[in-house]
Amino acid sequence: MFKFILLIVFFLAVLFAGLVTLLPNQNAYGSKNPVAEIGKEIKNPLPNVHTIAPEISNALESVKLPVALTTKAGPALDERALSDHSGAVFSNKDIPDANFSGSTLKSAKFDGALLDGSIFEGAHGDGAIFAGARMAKANFSASHLPAADFSGAELREASARGAHLAKALFVDADISFASFSGGALASADFRKAYAAGAIFVDANMKGARLAGADLTGARFERANLSSATFEAADLTLANFAGARLHGADLSGAVNLTQEQLNAACADAETKAPAGLVAPRC
Repeated sequence: MFKFILLIVFFLAVLFAGLVTLLPNQNAYGSKNPVAEIGKEIKNPLPNVHTIAPEISNALESVKLPVALTTKAGPALDERALSDHSGAVFSNKDIPDANFSGSTLKSAKFDGALLDGSIFEGAHGDGAIFAGARMAKANFSASHLPAADFSGAELREASARGAHLAKALFVDADISFASFSGGALASADFRKAYAAGAIFVDANMKGARLAGADLTGARFERANLSSATFEAADLTLANFAGARLHGADLSGAVNLTQEQLNAACADAETKAPAGLVAPRC
């Protein structure tokens, strides 16, 4: 296209040069016709147009190449979002920062996968398997994954705010500094989980199993812990301010203080460690 334009310019220049020869050769500017001279200057470089055009074309192609590569590589992660992955197998795959937001994950398998920083926000489907997966800083906020299996998984600093994870398994999982604020965790199993600094503020943990879990510095403010069990759980510096402990069994918990219990709300069915009293309210 560029070569064609240059050829048109060449044709017009030749025509222009021919016309100016009809004009007088003598004028106020001297013995030479200035218009004719301009025509000559235009004509001089044009014979090489056939060699210039290919070079320009090649240069443009070299500029466009990296742009095309960038475009092709862009949307790969987004293809997993808002999709039906029911029964899909991602076991042992390395897909950090993957995007499964809003997707259906019924019975999907992610066991042993590398999913650090991945997004599962708004994902839904029961029976998903994440056992042994590495998911540090993953986002499960507002997800609906009842009975999901996170046994032995690493969820350090993960976010599951407002997530529906009733009856989910977190046995032996690392959920340190993860946030489950406002989550639905009724009957979830956290036995032997490493949950130091984990956040359960305003969560519904009715009937949750926390036996043997390390809950050092965990936050349970205003959480519903009715009928939850804490056998051999380490509650050092755990915050129970406003937590509901009706029917909860803390008799076998370790490092629980009277001060911690005083901030909570218990009933006649609440079981406290020997020497401690759970205030009724």
